[in-house]
Amino acid sequence: MNKLTRRLSAIAELIEPCAVFADVGCDHGYMSLYVLEHWKANRVLCIDISLKCLEKTIKLLKRNQVDDQAIFYNCDGLKAVRQKPDEVLIAGMGGTEIINILYEYSKTHDLDSIETLIIQPMRDTYAVRKWLNSNGFFIVVDHVIKDGKIYHLIKAKRGRQKLTEFQLTFGVVEASYYTRDYLEWLREYEKKCLRILENASQVLAVNQSVRGKLNQIQKQIKTVEEKIC
Repeated sequence: MNKLTRRLSAIAELIEPCAVFADVGCDHGYMSLYVLEHWKANRVLCIDISLKCLEKTIKLLKRNQVDDQAIFYNCDGLKAVRQKPDEVLIAGMGGTEIINILYEYSKTHDLDSIETLIIQPMRDTYAVRKWLNSNGFFIVVDHVIKDGKIYHLIKAKRGRQKLTEFQLTFGVVEASYYTRDYLEWLREYEKKCLRILENASQVLAVNQSVRGKLNQIQKQIKTVEEKIC
């Protein structure tokens, strides 16, 4: 088994044992291999829109003699998947793209068949949380890790949850998720807002909105600093 990066290791920790696991955007196949080698699923659906990426996964699983437990799909999202996965991983894509994959799947399948979602959006995390909240998913893990870049990791289960605007923006964070990585993300967010204010000083509506957001960020930074520093 190839050594997982910090990001992939953090994702791996969120995976629960299940019958059918879907690795959407499987790319190199490391997560599919991890699931099979650690007996996390009876069957893995390896899915990628890129045939070249899918071929890398096929080769990796064959080399490790677990390809007989996998089904390979060269398709966009979950569109062509016949089996119903009860756990789905979608990592390394934009938030809007992730939402679209789940929305398209919901048009032909009942989302209740998915018991667990593990999502690692590259951007638009607010939109992802909002979609999950509006479509019957309860966020159970929502934290930030740094592995070169800053990444958000979200794990959701079927269930009802009413998130506040604060939670949609800053995450469904518990005190245990207050880490130096999370603090670094907040400080980057603060810098982004300050840059926007510099460039939009004459636009009153933008100015007021960003100042309000900046005030929230700075309060959250202070809260986290008090917990970990």
